[in-house]
Amino acid sequence: MNSAFWRYTLILSVLFIFWSQIFVADGLLNQLTFNFALFYPLGFLVGYRPRLENLRAAYLAALLFNSLSYLIAGISGIPIESWTIVGLDFISLLVFLKVGMIIGRRAQVKE
Repeated sequence: MNSAFWRYTLILSVLFIFWSQIFVADGLLNQLTFNFALFYPLGFLVGYRPRLENLRAAYLAALLFNSLSYLIAGISGIPIESWTIVGLDFISLLVFLKVGMIIGRRAQVKE
């Protein structure tokens, strides 16, 4: 795995630690807002500095990070309320990551 993967995983970890103290309520809207706060900044960063390996590393880091968070929740005994929300969680991850990439690409300074 390249350094971009580890950099993106570190960014997601720091954002997760920061935002997890703020988003503590349950519910779909809260989960979508939390996903936006995590994955949009990563997408923006990848879109602002586009490279193919960064794109792949960002998707891999985001999907692995989200999967591991559910695995850790399951191991620690936190019940998953609805598998529908898990599916929507992964879909929103992909959507927010892509939207961040599009906005990041548009925010580039053209010289």
